[in-house]
Amino acid sequence: MAKSPKQRNTLKDRVRRLLKDNEICLLALDELEKDIEVQTLLEDSNRMAIDRMGYSDHGHTHSLIVSLNGVKLIRELSNGLQPTVVQENTGTIKDAELIVLLGCYLHDVGMVVGRTNHDEFSVVLTIPILDRILKKLYPKDRHKQVHIRNHVIHAIYCHDKVAQPMTIEGGVVGVADALDMTKGRARIPFEAGSVNIHSASAMAIEDVKIRKGETKTVRIEVNMTNVSGIFQIQELLEQKIRNAQSLIDHIELYAIMSPKEDKILQEELRVL
Repeated sequence: MAKSPKQRNTLKDRVRRLLKDNEICLLALDELEKDIEVQTLLEDSNRMAIDRMGYSDHGHTHSLIVSLNGVKLIRELSNGLQPTVVQENTGTIKDAELIVLLGCYLHDVGMVVGRTNHDEFSVVLTIPILDRILKKLYPKDRHKQVHIRNHVIHAIYCHDKVAQPMTIEGGVVGVADALDMTKGRARIPFEAGSVNIHSASAMAIEDVKIRKGETKTVRIEVNMTNVSGIFQIQELLEQKIRNAQSLIDHIELYAIMSPKEDKILQEELRVL
């Protein structure tokens, strides 16, 4: 028996519920989800990452998770830190959420080319996609279309620590990307035999929470079941927060150890 709409709780449903008060973001999400080019790029990005390179998920699921985390993060940060478009008087909070949503959703499409310089390839591939989507979102305002597009491609370009983000929105996209670090993302390459510090560390991460901070604007809690998870936290997430200098003073980052440790590896693992 099919579940009723009220019973469904897919990842896309969760993103839509989060965006229910931002009509322009809902329209953008719908455009992204039905765009054949976008969906094929995500499919091929995942094929490159998982099937050919033994990496973790870089496809549709990753895009939705990063989008969910990105919008949550920009909203919490907005309680103590104005997004760049608001500071510069060129947009609203809702415009800032749109920039984050588009940047998070499209940041990894350059993986269809390869891992090296994928941030730059993502920018190139994304520009025509953004042009046609933004034309629908701001049909009478070409200036706004180009302005928002420029913010999005900056966020995509600097999401992987190659360049320092110069906007709040750009910093949020990079951090949101790093927040997709739980064991579900690493399970496929790990079980396929791609066992390294990255996959083992990700297998130790149970979940990530974004909430109101105690001493800073936002508190990020990373719950782990094995001490190896600290690598994922320090080498990926912490580094992206530090790379986004405008966010450092507004984010508390905590690693929380489960009372019951999970054994990730068996007693013996052949290394060579």
